[in-house]
Amino acid sequence: MKIIIGIVVISFVFIRVYKAKIKGYIGEKQVSKRLRKLNKRKYKVLNNVLLKTANGSTQIDHVVISIYGVFVIETKNYKGIIKGNEYDENWSQILINKNENLRNPIKQNNGHIKAIKDLIPEIRYKKIKSIILFSKRARLNVNAVTDVTYINKVNKIIKSYKTKEYTIEEVERIFKKLEELNVNSFKERKAHVKNVKRTVKNAEKKLKKNRCPRCGGKLKKKKSKYEKFKGCKNYPNCTFKLNA
Repeated sequence: MKIIIGIVVISFVFIRVYKAKIKGYIGEKQVSKRLRKLNKRKYKVLNNVLLKTANGSTQIDHVVISIYGVFVIETKNYKGIIKGNEYDENWSQILINKNENLRNPIKQNNGHIKAIKDLIPEIRYKKIKSIILFSKRARLNVNAVTDVTYINKVNKIIKSYKTKEYTIEEVERIFKKLEELNVNSFKERKAHVKNVKRTVKNAEKKLKKNRCPRCGGKLKKKKSKYEKFKGCKNYPNCTFKLNA
């Protein structure tokens, strides 16, 4: 009986993880399909980019390079009400039966942008445009300067930028450089996924012990004018914040 229960539990966990991966993959595929409709003479597109960084590696869903700028796109296929703002450490995913915390995708994408700037000096001091996309399964309640919208609006947002920032030659150089830097090795991509899982697991362990996943400091209940949350005791040196 114990063996059967164990198999059921393992199967349930596997199905949850597999479903999450499939949903993420579907969202990224929807974006890739839309980006293919952009004028190929004006826009260069790279999907599923893996870059080596000083701290390991980072995976970027989509990068679009054009004379109108470089666009770094993060895709989320969550459902429910998504609530947050530009500078929160975490956002809230409000479902019928429960609320979940999810890492602020704007901050996540800022990490991707930093990685690109560190690797390509040519664009280090230029503004890279961040776009965060959600599927129609979500209802967005987000207050942000960064473009946070739905997948079906991605091309409209990209084409809304009309000020020329790069020459055609610069676009080609940036595109080729990113192509060269993109890690295609199956072994290295597998190692990246393993490292991400390890990082998430370590963060979850710290949170269960009421510790900050960033610096290890104790989390304390706090209250602002607008909300209740848990913040790191090492503030302002550590600005980690967990929505209540």
